Amino acid sequence: MIRIEEARFDQIPAMRQVAISSYADTFASSNTPENLKAFFDTAYTLPILEQEFYEPHSKLYLALDNDNVVGFVRLRKSNEAASYLGENAIELHRLYLLTSVQGQSVGQLLMEKALAYAMQGRFEWIWLGVWEKNFKAQRFYKRWGFERFSEHTFWMGDDPQVDWLLKKKL
Repeated sequence: MIRIEEARFDQIPAMRQVAISSYADTFASSNTPENLKAFFDTAYTLPILEQEFYEPHSKLYLALDNDNVVGFVRLRKSNEAASYLGENAIELHRLYLLTSVQGQSVGQLLMEKALAYAMQGRFEWIWLGVWEKNFKAQRFYKRWGFERFSEHTFWMGDDPQVDWLLKKKL
């Protein structure tokens, strides 16, 4: 039985493993090993993830199967979309699942938790970035009512890639 809980600091290493596994499973075929490694070395080190854990106005929820982390969602206050959405928006920064639990409603449970948190915080918008070639994720977000409003460059190592920015009115 999957349950969603707010993350504890000591669960960060397990969450990190989910992030790396999920990211590699999703993007390894479209990126060089060097660029993946460069990304992991800059975005998914323990010190960076520990710093993010304590970032003001951020929240991390884990999907647990027994006590095993199988997915997570991270929300944060970010000003990147303020020129489009105003100051009262929250970013859905990451929503990752192990490949082994995809199709088992874990993503739905994490999205429900993210939206509940955003509504409790009385945010007007929730937004995210998704790679223009990640069609599976785009379909997932569209089912939840997210719409494209802009794009930005996302650096995968030394490869500039396009992320679509999606928004949902709360």
